[in-house]
Amino acid sequence: MCLTSISRSISLSNNNVYACLVCGKYFQGRGRNTHAYTHSVQNGHHVFINLRTCRVYCLPDSYEVVDSSLEDIKRALDPRYSPECIAVLDKNTTLSRDQYGVAYLPGFVGLNNLKCTDFVNVVLHALAHVPPLRNFFVEPDNYKDSKSTLVHAFGEVVRRVWSPSNFKSAVSPHEFIQAVSYASKKRFRPGVQSEAIDFLAWLLNSLHQGLGGTRKAGSSVVFQTFQGLVEVETLTKKKKAILDDDDEEGGGGVGNARGKAGAAAAEDELVGFDEADWDKKKAEVPFLHLTLDIPATPLFKDSQGGNIIPQIPLFKVLDKYNGENWTDVVKGGVLTRKRYVLRRLPRYLIFHLARFTKNNFYVEKNPTIVNFPVKNLELKDWLRAEDPGLPKEEDLAGMSIKQLKAHLNKYSISSKDCVERRDLEEKVRDTLIKTVPELLATKYNLLANVCHDSPPGQGKEGQTDPLSAGCYRAHVQNKATEQWYEVQDLHVQETMPQLIGLSESYIIIYERKRGV
Repeated sequence: MCLTSISRSISLSNNNVYACLVCGKYFQGRGRNTHAYTHSVQNGHHVFINLRTCRVYCLPDSYEVVDSSLEDIKRALDPRYSPECIAVLDKNTTLSRDQYGVAYLPGFVGLNNLKCTDFVNVVLHALAHVPPLRNFFVEPDNYKDSKSTLVHAFGEVVRRVWSPSNFKSAVSPHEFIQAVSYASKKRFRPGVQSEAIDFLAWLLNSLHQGLGGTRKAGSSVVFQTFQGLVEVETLTKKKKAILDDDDEEGGGGVGNARGKAGAAAAEDELVGFDEADWDKKKAEVPFLHLTLDIPATPLFKDSQGGNIIPQIPLFKVLDKYNGENWTDVVKGGVLTRKRYVLRRLPRYLIFHLARFTKNNFYVEKNPTIVNFPVKNLELKDWLRAEDPGLPKEEDLAGMSIKQLKAHLNKYSISSKDCVERRDLEEKVRDTLIKTVPELLATKYNLLANVCHDSPPGQGKEGQTDPLSAGCYRAHVQNKATEQWYEVQDLHVQETMPQLIGLSESYIIIYERKRGV
């Protein structure tokens, strides 16, 4: 049942729901003792549609109505796409019209804000323009066996966003938000503003689990699309060294004495440090998004008395992953130093610019503008990729099934559809060998951008919470015309790519270029 229309529901149930096509009210069932049957007799409304199967019945006689004039209602209720339509979604330049004659471009439609749900809307727009994820979810047969309500609700809203047969030029994500509220145990719900990155990370992991994904690389379309690999080297101070520091500092402890230092300061402190006082660990950790730390804003004001809003390039904050700089983390009074290096880049790379800092008293936002390229972002200086170790043709016959699967899993390529050994060999030969050069490519183009606009009066006395008072916007591109659009709830307008880099970007999604 359309959970957004609970006020128009008579039976207050979401099982076996029928909608009256005359007045739009919802009822459970269509038998003789149901509300729908009574409604048809008392009000003379005879045509009802099942919201799950899209089959139309005439009550009270209860026979099915088969009429081509009802097809537009079925297409609006449950859009379906053929493989040919899915293949040309990014090539469409034709405007569609809703029942009121308002023109809209499928895929670039407004979403209703159900009170502080703009963080959901921007994430939906960003993910709905990631081709592998979108193409998977617009075909319900791909996840028909999933028991997750969230998976089906996400697929439904993505299909409606790209549908050319909508009754209105805007889409209500209410069913999806209801599924999110239930699945997250009301962590994300209407009326409470949340960080978009928290919702994005939770949604990707929930969809992965709902699709039957495991910890193995490539076990779901989510991991195949977004999962990369980063090597993390960790230095943790031993307990004995901590006690010695406490004695020297009068019991202040490492956490109180040092706090959280920057990467450069940490690197300076490591010069000449005693290795015996530190435990070293090195591990390869998969990721779905990379968090980039923004430098603190300056304390001084400009000549007019306003705060200086600095600008830094994206490459500056990317130095966290160059394999040289150390980042200090204090947790539980214990100092931990970490150093990151990228081992494998995903096809679609998500950057999170950490703008919000929370403590027990308030939330503070860093308004620093991070300048990033819209095209040809080169990341080869940050990637320390391993030798792909591709097997030679003559070596395939001597490899075990486990070794063949390991080669596929290493690059997030699923082997589930391989029934026999020869299927594995063919996939390694025809798919992996062709795919690895693309996987090792390091040039990216911007796919989507999510920014958070600061509330009016930021930095002034009595300012409210910048997260709750601010709002989100998304930038997405029509690949057919290379035109960028700015989407903020129900408002959709064209924008220039030069303006995207001037916004307070919060989440950036890049797509790897092919053939480089």
